[in-house]
Amino acid sequence: MNHVRFLRIALPVIAIPALIVLVLPAGVWHTYLDVLEPLSLLAGSFMALWVSFSYRKELKAAFVFLSVFLLIYALAIVLFLSFSPLLLPYLELRLENAEILSLVQAVQLINYAVLFFFCINILRVVNVTRLNRRGWFLFAFTIIYAIVSAIYPVLAGGVSAFGAATITMRIFDAALIIVLVPVLWQYVQYLSAHQRQSLTFTVVIFGIVCSTIFDYLFQLILAIFPRLLAKGSSFYITIPEMLFVYGYLMIAVGLYAHHKQDSWGYETVDRAMAGDFSL
Repeated sequence: MNHVRFLRIALPVIAIPALIVLVLPAGVWHTYLDVLEPLSLLAGSFMALWVSFSYRKELKAAFVFLSVFLLIYALAIVLFLSFSPLLLPYLELRLENAEILSLVQAVQLINYAVLFFFCINILRVVNVTRLNRRGWFLFAFTIIYAIVSAIYPVLAGGVSAFGAATITMRIFDAALIIVLVPVLWQYVQYLSAHQRQSLTFTVVIFGIVCSTIFDYLFQLILAIFPRLLAKGSSFYITIPEMLFVYGYLMIAVGLYAHHKQDSWGYETVDRAMAGDFSL
């Protein structure tokens, strides 16, 4: 086994639990997501912590922060989504609606701050100070994609339909991706410069982006082509949730392959020295 072969197998396989969301009955997929989404994030959190044991200093801290980011994300889903029928009545007795919304936003901002510290620790070990041509192209595309996908559906649907709080968080999501992608691309450049493969880390990056803002792309498509889905269709919810699940699982799979790459490499060398060239 090697990281390329593993990812070729794993990435299509993890699409299965994500696609199941689309075919489950209306009374079942809520429960399915309440279980699968936090479990996927907890798996990613564990994998990030596991990866951190392979490094020292800044990189160790970076993956610890990534683990904390995924852990907070999982707990937020459990508290504010899975347990909302129990939690919200309790909060509503003690807090105003604006205060509850502020609490949710505070948790989200704290989690973004944790991911920011992840980026800071990545930059501390990266000797690359400039993006290469691919990096600049990716950065330009990220800016266009993040801004258009976050803002256009709001303009098309009307600001009042989304609300100020939702619009604010969409802008934060877009800003997060605009900052995150070039930083992580610099780390990919750093790995390549040191003759270390960057495929597994690229998968982790894509998983973070997918789980953060790819549902905005779906909303953008519907804003441009509103006749693609009938109003009131369950796909308005299930397709974004499918993207979330796939992104969460992609992070966990990428981190697992990132951790195992060295041991798989040693096994390949051992087999080659023994005369066994099979993969």
